Amino acid sequence: MPIILIMRVFSFIILMFLSSGLCAARLYAAPLERGYSLAPKVTASPEEKTQAYQYARGKVIEASRKYEGVPYRYGGTTINGLDCSGFIGICFKDALGVILPRSASALYAWVERIPYEKAKAGDFLFFKTGASGGITHVALYLGERRFIHCASSGSKTGVIYSNLDEDYWAETYAGAGRAFPE
Repeated sequence: MPIILIMRVFSFIILMFLSSGLCAARLYAAPLERGYSLAPKVTASPEEKTQAYQYARGKVIEASRKYEGVPYRYGGTTINGLDCSGFIGICFKDALGVILPRSASALYAWVERIPYEKAKAGDFLFFKTGASGGITHVALYLGERRFIHCASSGSKTGVIYSNLDEDYWAETYAGAGRAFPE
């Protein structure tokens, strides 16, 4: 009888894990090479792959622009309100049909980390904005030190454009990450 109870508990734990979305973040591993509609074919040439990834980056950036001005809402994942990782997630879902990890810290763990100097438009920028010392904010890099993100505090909130040269962002910058292969 105890073995049946153990199997039921184990089955319950697996079911909860699968339904929690924790494994949904692992359906796609960074960098995103395949598994979405705009991904290059496995047999594509290096040039074709590069073009496909550049096009996918462009589609994500294009999707991000339509959310400019959407208000900040903790835990938000809709046009009615977004938080920073919800914003990144909705852009990737709209553009590519891809489900990403749900928090800034989970995205930081998921991406391929890169030095800022190698960051391209469509990569992520991460920030440590809280007292915890951990990653608490994520933004979509646009190039030339500019990024789009969903800010929760400051003179402007919601989905806005910012620059790494602004004191606050320069001080809290923690690293860059890549979702697409180089």
